[in-house]
Amino acid sequence: MHGTSIDEEAPHIAAIRRSMDEGFQFLHLPDLERQELAAIYAERQYGGVVESYTIRDTDKAIAARFRVEDYPDGDPLWQAHGAVEEVITALLELPPPDTPAAPSRTRRPSSALWVPGAG
Repeated sequence: MHGTSIDEEAPHIAAIRRSMDEGFQFLHLPDLERQELAAIYAERQYGGVVESYTIRDTDKAIAARFRVEDYPDGDPLWQAHGAVEEVITALLELPPPDTPAAPSRTRRPSSALWVPGAG
């Protein structure tokens, strides 16, 4: 992650590790021109939903929960953007999809969200 110290990265790395323990699978998305890592994409599917997040830097992360049948082109049930640790923690704290407290209505994606590859 660009321009941050090991101490500053620690909570973000801990959140990523927690998501690994929770079953997320990862893809590293390269920037072929610069020959460096452009983003990290993580995803898991369970209980009829797909949860995913993309990290571009410590303060540029986006996460969402979709119904399986709406993924990847439909509207999410839930979404967040911001710092890696905050976004992953919020995603992991969502109620399980089969419980009454879980998000159940789709919502239009926020136009304020950072979209991977868009800048």
